[in-house]
Amino acid sequence: MNVELQQLLDLYLQPTPVPADMTSRDIVCKAVEFDNPPRIPYSFVTPVASDFFEVAAVPKFIALVDSQSEVANVWVAEQNKERRNRGEKYYDEWGVGWEVTGRLWDHSFDHPLRDLRKLDSYQFPNVVAPEKFDVLRPYVTQARDAGKYVVGFDPILLFERMRALLGFEELMVAHYTQSDGLEALLDRLADLEVAVVGEWARIEGVDAYMTWDDWGLQTSLQMSPEAFRKYYKPRYAKIVEAAHWQGMHYIWHNCGQIFDIIPDMIEIGVDVIQLDQPRLMGYDELAGAFGGKICFWNTLDIQWSTIENPTEDEVRAEVSRMVRAFNCFHGGFMARQYPDVLDIEMPYERHLAIYEAFLANGCAL
Repeated sequence: MNVELQQLLDLYLQPTPVPADMTSRDIVCKAVEFDNPPRIPYSFVTPVASDFFEVAAVPKFIALVDSQSEVANVWVAEQNKERRNRGEKYYDEWGVGWEVTGRLWDHSFDHPLRDLRKLDSYQFPNVVAPEKFDVLRPYVTQARDAGKYVVGFDPILLFERMRALLGFEELMVAHYTQSDGLEALLDRLADLEVAVVGEWARIEGVDAYMTWDDWGLQTSLQMSPEAFRKYYKPRYAKIVEAAHWQGMHYIWHNCGQIFDIIPDMIEIGVDVIQLDQPRLMGYDELAGAFGGKICFWNTLDIQWSTIENPTEDEVRAEVSRMVRAFNCFHGGFMARQYPDVLDIEMPYERHLAIYEAFLANGCAL
């Protein structure tokens, strides 16, 4: 293994403080399952300290230090933005055209399934090729041996993939104009998700399946709760059931105002909701309605903590208020720093203040 890569992994896998008879994995499981963890589990990047090992970080690490590695060839070759300039266009393995923005997320401009009558002739990529997961097995094994809670990633992203394949505008009206094709595509993608869960189970050692499907705008969902429940909820339920059948938790990252569908997430068995904007919906409101029913894995609100330019005293007060609201259900709360630090352009000092505030509010033994 590349020496620089091993150094990055060693940093990520360094132990966190745990009771003598426990591991980081034990603490996370106790938090997710409301079983009185001895402290709040956490995932920090400034400084690096984590009870988790998110496998999604591995291709990113490798792209930084060894772009010719097998993992890079399998997972990040087509997205090697270091070789692309802003404004340059490229196509991914799904046939979606993208324009490089220079930030974490590029802009899609060509959508191969805008017309869902093309679905029968569309060639799906082989996202569940065993070799894609086999190359990650050594890193999963290393993380499990280090006592970390291992999080497998979702390479499909059901709703995000629909938006890329159809385009946002067409997706918003497809349940009126192309409902049969929409349901057929959702079924195909859900089946692929279930197959991905099976691949994570096959390589062994993965504790959770995590997706990043953003359903919220700043004031509402992207579509009506009724449309979500009719078209998307049954497919998510199928994926969650597959994860549970394989002994994994299901973690769902969501941004924006999603309050109206959290009851649906709880109903289908989502174990953890990961929020980067918990302040948007209100700490007390979220904890009052859903505390004890689903585990929250929250960052300090990334919009408030960047746009509002808070002082260190305000950061400490905000973290204290959030922890006080959520951490009173014998578990069900975990702390997180936003992992892509450059993308939100937050100064190092504020990241450090957030870290210190969490340690002062339940994350330390």
